[in-house]
Amino acid sequence: MVASSIVAGAQTIIGSFALIALIVVALGTMVGVVKPSEVVDRVGVIVGLTIVASLLVSVFVGLWGTMSVWQEVVLAALGLVVWQMRRERRSSRRSRGDE
Repeated sequence: MVASSIVAGAQTIIGSFALIALIVVALGTMVGVVKPSEVVDRVGVIVGLTIVASLLVSVFVGLWGTMSVWQEVVLAALGLVVWQMRRERRSSRRSRGDE
């Protein structure tokens, strides 16, 4: 039941962003910032990204629900290690740039 509420919440947020993007495209067309020939392309990209994002959320939540606890722990640990490695790499870049 938790998974379905996560998917529903994510789809609501994704749908809200898509609606805002469509409104911005419509306003841009009215103001003249977006050319009428580009509107179909931009709407297609917005709709495509919305569909892909919704599917990704559904797939990842479904996969997470089928994993055992030890698999979830290992995946979380891997994510933490990658995050720490990226953080150390960024700090070393900053220190080299200051010299």
